Amino acid sequence: MMTWKPRRTRIVRGVIGRDRLVHVLLVLGLLLNLALFVYIGWRYRTLPAFLPLHFDILGQPDRLGVRSEIFKLPAIGLLLLAFNSLFGLAVQRWEKLGAYLLLGVTVVVQALFWAATLNIMG
Repeated sequence: MMTWKPRRTRIVRGVIGRDRLVHVLLVLGLLLNLALFVYIGWRYRTLPAFLPLHFDILGQPDRLGVRSEIFKLPAIGLLLLAFNSLFGLAVQRWEKLGAYLLLGVTVVVQALFWAATLNIMG
């Protein structure tokens, strides 16, 4: 009796491979970004109509924006996540350290977007 066993395609094996660190960094970056979208959505109704979106050197707000602009932070984070992930996976076969660096920086950037969002939302 033959049992059906899913096989990884050549593309998946070639691109993502079996590198656990790559998997962890990809998932962590994605989870941080999605959690930021969820957090902003959860707090959205309680936000004031206008938020300080930029601060001067003294820490005083010098640009206000409507509250919907707060979604730009995780959106930019998602674009960076996609770009760095695709580029990191593309170079992984030839330059593992470069791939780790790109994916690790993506996780750090997602954390920085969290910090910026929490600072803006107060």
